Amino acid sequence: MPILKKRKVELFLVVFLFALYTFSRLGALTNIPIFTDEAIYLRWAQIAESDANWRFISLTDGKQPLFIWLTMLAMKIIPDPLIAGRMISVLSGLLTAIGLFFLSREIFQEKWIGIIAAGLYVIYPFALIYDRLALYDSLVGTFAVWSLYGTVCLVRALRLDVALLLGLAIGGAVLNKTSGFFQSLSSPFCITYF
Repeated sequence: MPILKKRKVELFLVVFLFALYTFSRLGALTNIPIFTDEAIYLRWAQIAESDANWRFISLTDGKQPLFIWLTMLAMKIIPDPLIAGRMISVLSGLLTAIGLFFLSREIFQEKWIGIIAAGLYVIYPFALIYDRLALYDSLVGTFAVWSLYGTVCLVRALRLDVALLLGLAIGGAVLNKTSGFFQSLSSPFCITYF
């Protein structure tokens, strides 16, 4: 395995960042008291899980349903609703860190900058809190990072598969929260820059 020997420092850093992320997000996950909005979203997910007619219950309050649907699916695996909802945010934050690695590596053409960007996200105080709450915002960040990464990749190489994946990321952002429309508005400017 000459590749592993050649890249053992990078592999060590990736494993270390993953362990640090896991420890910082999952350690004492329920020590933060439940937030009012969390309780509302978790109740919506419980209602949507028990009655298929209420899968769009979040629309009664003007919220998009994607986070509620994901929480509903997590509740089928994890019996505690608070942990199920917060696990969606933890996984979203992990996807954001991975997306920041790829985005930084793509923009600067240097893998070390990608590792540094992901490492900064792992210790960023805002992310430390929001990645542990059952709120929409962690998933918003995930879609924002991956939409920007898709836009940069599309500008670098006009390919149909990249355009389709960018469309999926923007669609997920819009389906998650109204602020996801900003991703769809930023793409034409990047393509115009191209």
